[in-house]
Parts: sequence; structure tokens; C-alpha cells
Amino acid sequence: MDEIATRATWENEPIDKPQRIDISMKFTEEQYSKLKLGLIPRAMEDKWFIFYENDWLYFHRSWTGFGIFKALLIKGQDGYSITEFWAERNQDKYSVEDDQSDIETLLFLINEGLLDIDTRESYIQNNIKTDVDLVKGWSNLGTLLFKNKDAENTDNLSDLTDSIKSVLFGVAVGDAIGVPVEFKSRATLRGNPVTDMFGFGTHHMPSGTFSDDSSLTFCLAEALTHDFDLNTIGQNFVKWCKKNYWTAGGNVFDIGITTLKAIYKLEIGIRPDLAGGTDIDSNGNGSLMRILPLFFYLRDKENNKRFEITKQVSSITHGHIRSVIACYYYLEFARQLFAHKDKFEIYHDLKNEITDAIRLFSGAPSEDDVFHRLLKGDIHKLPEERIQSSGYVVHTLEASIWCLLTTDNYHDAVLKAVNLGEDTDTTGAVTGGLAGLLYGHETIPKNWIETLARKDDINDLAKRLGNKISGTDQVKSHL
Repeated sequence: MDEIATRATWENEPIDKPQRIDISMKFTEEQYSKLKLGLIPRAMEDKWFIFYENDWLYFHRSWTGFGIFKALLIKGQDGYSITEFWAERNQDKYSVEDDQSDIETLLFLINEGLLDIDTRESYIQNNIKTDVDLVKGWSNLGTLLFKNKDAENTDNLSDLTDSIKSVLFGVAVGDAIGVPVEFKSRATLRGNPVTDMFGFGTHHMPSGTFSDDSSLTFCLAEALTHDFDLNTIGQNFVKWCKKNYWTAGGNVFDIGITTLKAIYKLEIGIRPDLAGGTDIDSNGNGSLMRILPLFFYLRDKENNKRFEITKQVSSITHGHIRSVIACYYYLEFARQLFAHKDKFEIYHDLKNEITDAIRLFSGAPSEDDVFHRLLKGDIHKLPEERIQSSGYVVHTLEASIWCLLTTDNYHDAVLKAVNLGEDTDTTGAVTGGLAGLLYGHETIPKNWIETLARKDDINDLAKRLGNKISGTDQVKSHL
């Protein structure tokens, strides 16, 4: 028998600024019995905690405990009904302001989460007219919501490969757009902004040429097409530096000093997770820029394991805890985007999650002050002049999140990142990876994809990594 959710089962807070929304839903006695069971999260990633008390259903986000909805269940002669519910309108706790969107979300939670019925059937039965579909429902709510749902919706090979493709092309295109103007100031670019992909410029490279950002990203992805092994990752980096492996045009034309020092250590046999610099000055963006494919490997592991593996992979070139935390934040943002969660809700949820991770896993609790604009503020409300775009890892992370939150498509996010100036290729790549994952590779302008160096190789890499992560390569090997 399922455990019944009660107020005491999970952390919860009341709705601060409730707004009434009218609705009409009818339920049978059998359905009413299911509603009273509520929903207890299996883990934080389940997103929602729902319980029934004194004729009310209460809906809370599992990460924060914030109350989002409460719905009144009324008993009538022919069963039960909900004719009103209340939604949170405190923007610090819940970013949605649209009543219709809240109606759709509530319907999805009740039907798919508590009653295990197709939401579209409920629309017909209750004469509710809406254009919502299941894809939008999952987008609003995230995945892993319900105890009766498995991972098939997100883990099928086609969707996984599509997401990997979106990440790899997202990084490479953003990188290639930034390469020609690397080191140019914001003032210079304000007078002559980048509006399209073009060639030559700073490094005198043809249009579509990606730099070390993408090359090292591909080196990591390539290593992950085999069993996870730090030595394989590290030696791929050495092959890139010494033998032009996964370069755009057969030569390495840009490499960070900290990364170069680490590659020298790798070459002479230093253990990979001890090769990266650990001093305070070793906090360039060199591990952040290449880390994104790792989240596909980490996505279903426990929090502490995700942090530990992120630390190991970052430390191949950048071992200071600040770089590790930046990488962890970035990967957690990507992980929740992969679960189709709203980007503003992710930003809000990560304030607690990353703060907890720093306290529990990093051994350096004071580092949360370094990331205060992400963990305590609202970075998307800051004007451009307060966003920095140097090669410092915190600047790059902040800039990428700011660009993602202040735009609504891949094209604008990447151009905004590049036009911040200075470390343009890396800011473009880091922003482009998240934007690609959020909006999909099919939204990247076709001429940018067509111009990109080694596009067919990148596409093939995405397929091979998808096969490995999904386990289909192992199935094929036994056929």
C-alpha cells in the first residue's frame, strides 16, 4: 500500500501571496481516494510534494518546500469537485504569473501525478479548452515528477542523442562566433557588434573555426564514448595539444597557460586529478569551457557522486575548489534543463542546492560568498555594465547565466555573450552549450551549422556518445 503524504512528511511553507483561480474539475469516489494519498518525492529531483488535509490539496516544490498551489475539494451528490484553487504570486518563490499556465500545471499534476490518467482525457471530460500538450506539461514541471513514471520519456536514444547534439553544436557554434573577436573590448564591439558568423580577425582563422573550448569539449565527449576513465580524458587532452587531435583545422592556435601546464604534467605521467593547478590564480575558465558533456554521464548519480566526479574531471586542468564549484553549478543547470525545467526556476532552485553542496562537499564553505550574485541575488536583473567577461571562471559562469536568462533563443543568447567582449570565444561557448540544450540544435541558424568546421564529425560523435550513454552500444556488441 502506498504511504499517505501528510504535512509532516516533507518540508513545506505556506503560500505567501495567494491568488484565486477558478476551475471546474469533477472526480469519482475512487479518484478522491487516490487524491488523498498525495505524492511523496522519492528524492529531491522529483520536484513536487503534495498532501491532502481538511478538504484541501496542497502542492509544494520539493527543493524549497515553497507552497505553489492549494485546491479545495468539495463533496457533492455525484462525487467530488474542485471549483477554485489558489496560486503563489510571490515572484521570489514562483516566477509564473499567468493563470492559464497555472491551470494547465495543476491539471497535469493531478491527472498525471496523482490519478495516473492522460491529462488530455481530463480536458475532454471536464470541457476544458486548452492548447497544452504533454510536451508543454513536462516542460513546465520537469521530469522524474511522479512515483508512477519511469525514465523512458527522457532516456530514449533519440532524445538523448538529440540533446548531446544540441550541446556539442551549441558549444562549437558559440565558440566559432567568438573566435574572430577574442580579446576585443566591449566598447569596440558596441561600435561594431558581431551579428553573424565570420572569419579571420584575431586569430586569422576561416569562418566556422572553433578553438580550444570546443576541441577539449570534444576530447572529453570522445573519452565518454568508452568507459569513464580519467586517464583517457587526460591523454585525449595531450593528443589535442601535441598531435592536433579534435582541432578544427589541424593546428592548435589558442591554449590557456594553466591548461598547458597541466598537459605537461599529464605527459610526464602525473595522475590526472592531480595535474591541474590548485592555487588561487588557477581559476581561469579552462575546465568550465569543456565540462558540459560530463552531465550526460552524471545525470542519474547521487549529488555527492556528481560533485566528486566533477571535481576529478575539472582537476585534470583546474584543481582549485572555485573552478570545481563553477563546473558543478554549470552541470547542475544543464542537468535540470535536460529535465525540461524552466530556466528561472532552475536559477532559483540552484541557490539552495549549490549552497548546500558547497557546505557539504567542497570543504570550503566560504566559497559561497564568491558566487553570491548567483546564489543570493537575481543576476538577470543586473545591467550589462555589471556583467564581466574576462577569462576568470566566475566571470564566465555569471556571464553565461546572465545571457541565458536575458534572452529567449539560441541566436540572441550567443551573440549577446560574444558582444560582451574580452574572452569572447569561451563566453560564447559556455553560453552556447546551455542555450543549445535549452532550445535544441534545430534552432541554431542553419548557416552557422553549415559553416562550422567538422560538422559531420561532431554529428557522428553525438551519435556514438548517445549510444554509449544509453547502453545500446553494449546491446549491439552482443548481437
